[in-house]
Amino acid sequence: MKPRPIFYLLLATVIGALQTIALTAAEEEYTLPKMEWQPLFNGRDLSNWDKYLATVSGDAPLVANADPKNVFTVTNLLGETVIHVSGEVYGAITTHKSFTNFHFRLEFKWGVNRYGGRAHVGRDSGILYNSIGQPNPRTGWMLSVENNIMEKGVGQWWSVNGAIIDTQGEWITPANELYVPYKKEGKGEENIVWRQGGPRITPTSGNGITPPFDVEEVFGNWNTVEVVFWGGNCIHVLNGHVNLVALNPRYLVEGRVTPLTQGKIQLQSEDAEVFYRKIEARPLYEVPAEWLPYLVSPVDGETGFTPLLTEATLKNWKQVGPGKFNLSESVATGEGGLGLWWYSGRQFTNFVLRGEFLQEQARADSGVFVRFPDPGIDPWSAVKQGHEMEIGDANPEIATWRTGSFYPFHASVRSATKPPGQWNTYEIVAREHDYSVRINGEVVTTWTDTTARSLRGFIGLQNYDDGKIVRHRRVRVKELW
Repeated sequence: MKPRPIFYLLLATVIGALQTIALTAAEEEYTLPKMEWQPLFNGRDLSNWDKYLATVSGDAPLVANADPKNVFTVTNLLGETVIHVSGEVYGAITTHKSFTNFHFRLEFKWGVNRYGGRAHVGRDSGILYNSIGQPNPRTGWMLSVENNIMEKGVGQWWSVNGAIIDTQGEWITPANELYVPYKKEGKGEENIVWRQGGPRITPTSGNGITPPFDVEEVFGNWNTVEVVFWGGNCIHVLNGHVNLVALNPRYLVEGRVTPLTQGKIQLQSEDAEVFYRKIEARPLYEVPAEWLPYLVSPVDGETGFTPLLTEATLKNWKQVGPGKFNLSESVATGEGGLGLWWYSGRQFTNFVLRGEFLQEQARADSGVFVRFPDPGIDPWSAVKQGHEMEIGDANPEIATWRTGSFYPFHASVRSATKPPGQWNTYEIVAREHDYSVRINGEVVTTWTDTTARSLRGFIGLQNYDDGKIVRHRRVRVKELW
């Protein structure tokens, strides 16, 4: 829905004109918050972190910052101040701050010493993120998502304190094991190797996920490890290469699935000496373009979707404002307007919405609305209180008019639409205040709504009086936990 001169003719009221002016102003004034890097290590001490070391008994409560063996210290290494992890005792240093939707990175290199169970296998440490709850007395580690730092396995995921996750990949078999850098360390160990675009797999707590290649620097050199976390998507990066992608981190509380979407960051001590430096993080309000191809839909396949454009559901659709939609053979065609056709059957909170649209002419205008309240008699309610995925111009003069954008707040990186007369698929994911749009299989928009509009509401379609035709079909929705 874009403010144009035709609006004034259609609305023909002072109130309508004021609403249009307000929307134009909102488009001009809204800017995405800056995503600036902030250091997490001050270069002097560990005052921004807490230490947790495993107890001897493995069951006594942990005491923060009790570190009699100096497992975690700040030291001078070749003229540079770094964090030294001796590895002698299991444990972790833990940030005071919690993070939601972030880009984290650091550099590490191995020391010489190894202990205990890792005396004769690959050196091991790790980044634990979205860490919540109390540290486990046996390890000092919290319930979290892991980006493992281990020789031949940097980027791995292992379940920590009951965490659950999904990935795309394949089980490691004797036939493909030769091509996987990480070799299992225990008898009967069964793991998954990440393959982008592969089948969706949910490992059990005893299975790990490992990268398909190894780009770690030779021993003695520094390596850069990054974690990109946004909207339930986990991207692990080693020395500039994405080497593992997982999604939907979660855990169970009395059998109920609970998303694991925020928390502190921990750096592990795990029987190996390691050094850390250049530790920093920045908030993410969108996913940088280079990582968009790695985002995976939270829902695999079509199981569990509820169709909304059927003869049976037609009784739940209501028109507000001028014009109407005609439903024929499950295809809804808008005419006249400017109006809102909305599904009154129920409200939705976190969900995946899929559908198809066809523009008969170039720049034919429509929109898909989500999370707006009962509009009553006001078709503008969905614009003012919900969010619209724009259907319109592939190359507009204003970026937020581009198809796939959240008008008037955040522009898509491109439209990814087909020529007029062809059907386009779309997927809108709404999870808390995080939104993404996929057009014809390509992620074109990610956006965190910092205006914090409603997390619950109705779904609707827009009919727009521009003399052009947009058709909709196969609109269906599935709720997310």
